[in-house]
Amino acid sequence: MIKKLLTGILMLQGCFVFAQKTALPEYHNVVKPVLPITGAKTTASIPETDNYDISYVKFDIGLNNTTTYVEGCVTTVAKVTSSTMPVYAFELNATLVIDSIRLNNVLYTAVATGDTRKVTLGSALSSGTTFTVKVYYHGTTIAGNGQFFIHGLNPVNGGGFQMMYSLSDKDLARDWWPVKQEITDKIDSVDMWVTVADTLKVCSNGLLKNTTTLPGNKLRYEWKTIYPIDYYLIMVGVAPYSEYSYYMHYTDGSNDSMLIQNFLYNTPGHFTAGAKASLDSTGLIVDYFSSIYGRYPFDKEKYGHCMSPLSGGMEHQTMTTMGTSAYSDVTLISHELGHQWWGNNVTYGTWKDIWLSEGFATYCEQMFVEHFRGAQAVIDYRKDVVNGAYDNLKSTYVDDTTDTWRIFRTSTTYKKGAMIAHMLRYVAPTDSQYFRALKKYQQQFAKGIAVTTDLQNIFQQEYGTSLDSFFRQWVYGIGYPTYSAKWYQDGNRMVGIQLKQTTAHASVPCYWMPVEIKLKTSSGDRIIRLMNNTNSMTNFIYCDSTVTGIEIDPNYNIVRKVGQIKQDATIMSVANTLMKDITVSPNPTENSWMISNVPVGAIIKLTDVQGRLAWSNDSVTSDDIAIPAANLAKGNYLLTVTIGNNSGYKLLVKN
Repeated sequence: MIKKLLTGILMLQGCFVFAQKTALPEYHNVVKPVLPITGAKTTASIPETDNYDISYVKFDIGLNNTTTYVEGCVTTVAKVTSSTMPVYAFELNATLVIDSIRLNNVLYTAVATGDTRKVTLGSALSSGTTFTVKVYYHGTTIAGNGQFFIHGLNPVNGGGFQMMYSLSDKDLARDWWPVKQEITDKIDSVDMWVTVADTLKVCSNGLLKNTTTLPGNKLRYEWKTIYPIDYYLIMVGVAPYSEYSYYMHYTDGSNDSMLIQNFLYNTPGHFTAGAKASLDSTGLIVDYFSSIYGRYPFDKEKYGHCMSPLSGGMEHQTMTTMGTSAYSDVTLISHELGHQWWGNNVTYGTWKDIWLSEGFATYCEQMFVEHFRGAQAVIDYRKDVVNGAYDNLKSTYVDDTTDTWRIFRTSTTYKKGAMIAHMLRYVAPTDSQYFRALKKYQQQFAKGIAVTTDLQNIFQQEYGTSLDSFFRQWVYGIGYPTYSAKWYQDGNRMVGIQLKQTTAHASVPCYWMPVEIKLKTSSGDRIIRLMNNTNSMTNFIYCDSTVTGIEIDPNYNIVRKVGQIKQDATIMSVANTLMKDITVSPNPTENSWMISNVPVGAIIKLTDVQGRLAWSNDSVTSDDIAIPAANLAKGNYLLTVTIGNNSGYKLLVKN
């Protein structure tokens, strides 16, 4: 695990560090964040759907595995949330024919405008009224090609395996059922009854409660989920599947177990040894993620996969739809499994906040790699994520939710979102506080929705400091920093490091971040951490070994680029010039040091070898200063004198 310290003064393995700006910034000492963008376009919705809240949906539909033909009835139970509801509205693809609509058993006709259907009621329903709507319908919609954001139903031929599966994200549920497509209205429970030919199987959310034999060589698969679910996470898959299932076991001392249920192609060559190994690992990852995020949110049901030709995976609740090649990619399995917490248990409250789902799910890949493959493997993995997160055009917080590809922008929503999740860990006082914050977020907003400010508030409470600057820069801001450095070590083993920062976009003129520096020395590599809060700052480091080079952010903890790094003796000359007239006596001492010829207005600080402040004077008023030493422990101390943007140093010794 990675221990994080919000500090700019540090001692590591014989090196102690002084950052030029010694009054280290808390995040709350900077400008407030640019909060949710005003004036941005948002997804157009049907205003009348805000008048009710759905509690239950029952599907009783017929499907096949070769076309998008659907027929049957969908029952919706809801409650009026407005003062009155004169119109019941929903969405259904215009190519689907409504045979009849009954609201509270009264027959109505819907007026269609495109995919919008509206029913004008005989008399308005009052606030708090529970009502039931049955929509009988049939028809064939345009088929998707098996990939994202095309159409809701996808009849495809996968290597000789004919199947049909649904992909509703983000607004395609209307292609196959009468729906309210609002992510803020989770459905409390769902029954999914699907009738198919008896040569086929149906996979869906929740648990398979019954399989009923019907006339005409038909079977009805009766699935049920009792957990709140968003409309786009409801799924079906229809095919002549085979099953590979087992029970995983929690290691939290409960002795609990849970079904891992997988629906696979029944044709040769698809269920490879690699795929089996990945599926067998799923239970281990469920157990590990449960230990860091809280128990798997749907543990009374199952987790599993539905094989498809999808290029990737879709995190349908309790049953991820997964591409055939993805079955052997255990990092993708960990991503989609991570969504069961990040996106499914706690759903983003607006599409602007989708990084709360995709970003954290992408970070789940790193969590998997770190835990199961080790420290170096996760650094290598994170390097690729950082390289994919460079974007100087868009922020992670989505500014245009009418553009699907803007919402699901790889560089910002996924890659940079994952790195924001990691950087929150990187700046955490301790790793344990980071993971407590994650669990608190999952517990506080369980089965509901949350937005970015909710996450920020949880982390602020746990860290005990404001994170306004962090979120302003990384979530709402655009771009990333580029760091460059000059360094030099003198004969007294003092190392000067001048760290410079430029930014990729004007929205963030300077990133306030701790930056790790690797010192390559004759006795081995050492990592120090400096708090960088200006575009140019000089740091002085005492190191007991010869430094041969430095690296900036060697573990890829920040979304950044690295510019030129070079040796330059001139950065030491500024310090030497500043200190040439300042004298210290006696040195060593037992009782006190007398500092003479100090410029009025200078800042003086004394730190011990652990980087802890032992004494300071923030504004010198006399050119002679006495620094008490009688109560200090024996050893070395670093005296730093700062005037404006320049600092100098002297090594003091207490006998």
